[in-house]
Amino acid sequence: MKLLLAISLSLCLTSMGCSKPIAKQVPDSIHRYVNDNLIDAELSRDAKLAVTLSRTRELSVWSNASKALLHRWQAQDFGEATYLVSLSGNNQYLATAGKHLISIFDLHSGQLEVSWLAQGFDTDASISSLYLSQSGKRVIIGMSEGSVLTVNLQSKQLSMFKLHDGPVGHAEFNSYDERILSAAHDGHALIWASSNGQVIKDFSLPQRITSISFDEADRRLFIADALDNHIIADSHSGESIGQLSFLGRYSYFRQALFVDRGKTLITATSKQKIMSWNINSGKERKHWNITAFTAGATVLDMTISPDGQLVTLSSDGALEHWDY
Repeated sequence: MKLLLAISLSLCLTSMGCSKPIAKQVPDSIHRYVNDNLIDAELSRDAKLAVTLSRTRELSVWSNASKALLHRWQAQDFGEATYLVSLSGNNQYLATAGKHLISIFDLHSGQLEVSWLAQGFDTDASISSLYLSQSGKRVIIGMSEGSVLTVNLQSKQLSMFKLHDGPVGHAEFNSYDERILSAAHDGHALIWASSNGQVIKDFSLPQRITSISFDEADRRLFIADALDNHIIADSHSGESIGQLSFLGRYSYFRQALFVDRGKTLITATSKQKIMSWNINSGKERKHWNITAFTAGATVLDMTISPDGQLVTLSSDGALEHWDY
């Protein structure tokens, strides 16, 4: 019996498969907006609004305070099937994208403001990511062949840059819309000038980028790829400022968010697990699971509420508040 116990313990240490059990943390509140799986979803930066895009292509905007439905559009309201959503930072506009069609709605009236077809350098390219600026007047469109389009809706100016060698999965403005952070399946995360496409910093990993978080105030950047590779760096100098200490051999991060003035990183895996990390030590502070209504539930977006709680929105349409 002692021999079997020793062998079992040795295998556990070798495989690193015996991690700590998931904490049974209960959310401070939970509300499920839709009884359907979501294709995409987004929380406003101030946690006041939630946008859900269901499998049936029903697009809804909700008030997180009252849980009231503010706007709803059906699949037939769009020229093609919708896959992506993006809220402006001021909560006044909502952008949606299909494979080729961009639509922008005014959230005061619920009316369509403008729509157009996006095209990359390759005419067969399709839209792979979407981002609406703080004012809602500038749009970033990532394309499947690696190009990035920026559109100024006020001046009606379009710029197009070929910066990546694969689908652009993430793009966002920073530094008062003067710089753009983009990441793609080619393993590169770039900080570049929105005016001319000049690359300022290039961070690279071996596999496609799966999650990214940028804390502009404290100059911290987190990037992770489809394996267990990641970077925590100073966005100005490019120098490494830390490394996460994994208990297991493989960690796939779907979402990431810097909080506490860049001192803490919250990550969400491809399943239901959320982890809180101390950036200075690289050690895990705590972890728990979101509430799953289906087997494939995962976090689609997360933010911090004005009262300091972590707010998550899952692929099950569940809004949850947590003490992290």
